[in-house]
Amino acid sequence: MDSSELTVHDTVYGTFSLPSYIRSVVETVEFDRLKQLKQLGTSNAVFKTALHTRYDHSLGACYLAGKLLDTLNKTLEVPVSDDERKCVMIAAALHDVGHGPFSHLWEKFVETYGSRWRHERSSVELARNILDLTGNVTEKQIILICALISGEASDLLDSGRQFLAHIVSSDVDVDRCDYLQRDAHNVPDIIQPSHAFRELFNRVRVVTEKRQGGKALLAYHCEDYPLVYEMACARQTFHRRCYQHPKVLGAELMMLDVMYEAERAGFRFTRNGQSEQLSKVHEKPDLFKYLSDNVTEEIAASSLPQLEKAKQLIERLRNDDLYSEITSFPVDMTREIVDFNEQQGAEVVVQAVRYIKSTEQWFHSFNVTFYKPGAQGIEMVSLEEAKQLHLHRAEPSVVPCESSAEEVHEYIIYCTSADPVVQRTVKHHFCKLLSGNVSR
Repeated sequence: MDSSELTVHDTVYGTFSLPSYIRSVVETVEFDRLKQLKQLGTSNAVFKTALHTRYDHSLGACYLAGKLLDTLNKTLEVPVSDDERKCVMIAAALHDVGHGPFSHLWEKFVETYGSRWRHERSSVELARNILDLTGNVTEKQIILICALISGEASDLLDSGRQFLAHIVSSDVDVDRCDYLQRDAHNVPDIIQPSHAFRELFNRVRVVTEKRQGGKALLAYHCEDYPLVYEMACARQTFHRRCYQHPKVLGAELMMLDVMYEAERAGFRFTRNGQSEQLSKVHEKPDLFKYLSDNVTEEIAASSLPQLEKAKQLIERLRNDDLYSEITSFPVDMTREIVDFNEQQGAEVVVQAVRYIKSTEQWFHSFNVTFYKPGAQGIEMVSLEEAKQLHLHRAEPSVVPCESSAEEVHEYIIYCTSADPVVQRTVKHHFCKLLSGNVSR
């Protein structure tokens, strides 16, 4: 083994090595920050083992990208070049480097202040900064790496190399494969996959779609249809039981309120002589690269006046004293919440929207290609054909997840007060509204 390679001891895949150019990426401040970003945001307030990080996930996605490329090179007439491999693996490693604190919650926080910022934007900005520093890639490679991260690489690739664009960013990719496996490993009571999702890459091939100008596409063996479907089931199940669990959504609302209070109090994030209010830190990559989940520790330790409420909420989160879930409605209750809070003279009621597509909605929106062995080599098959081939097998595989899970769309009411009397008042009022069949 090359001594300059990066050795990773991973809880999901065991020990593996990554190339020296990945080591140079990992050893930057921007990448090291990912150790302080929990993969599942505030989910650990409810699921105590959900402590794995964006750092773990990013290295896992990079590892899977290498394995997928190894498989493709066994059958490709024009193998993936060293330069192509380098770009894909670096993109896999850096695809999440732009996430803010508490994962996707930070996008919600920033959006409150009028910015349509998404983490992919900062991922591209920070990736470019990292690659400019490391100096082991060309400008042309940096452009491709950034496009692979943003999902825009198809415009840069010839038709015969289009498959490279779908390894890091697509409906079935190394990102989704790793996070579902990693989440299942760290929050083990949610799903139990019948097989490791990475087994999808054992038989992946490149096929040419003649109807799309001869584009070369990633394709999965039709016999792996059940595992692709199981990924859709797993994602839906994780949203219902973990990502959008009512208590997790309540913890998100609390953390958002911490940030809102800090913003109102004029709290500024400061490093190395630079300073910015929280809602705008993402606009300064040289400052954003230091922002992590630890921002709550800085708020809690701040001597800034008017942070009392933020500090109280941080303490409640530490003590698992979450906003109390009251009930849920099929319609938006914003108007009723505003009226009630005005009557109480305080914001004691808040609402979270819980929307989860059904398994079928998710699966049928997947843009995934299948193939089957044929007399003239391999033949592309449609999603429906792959399904039928699976159903007609003598012993069809059983998908152990909840494949019939329906769409969820509801508005969950929470009481922000820790006072039992206030909680009872809120419960009485909104349960009475619910029993009256509130409609518009």
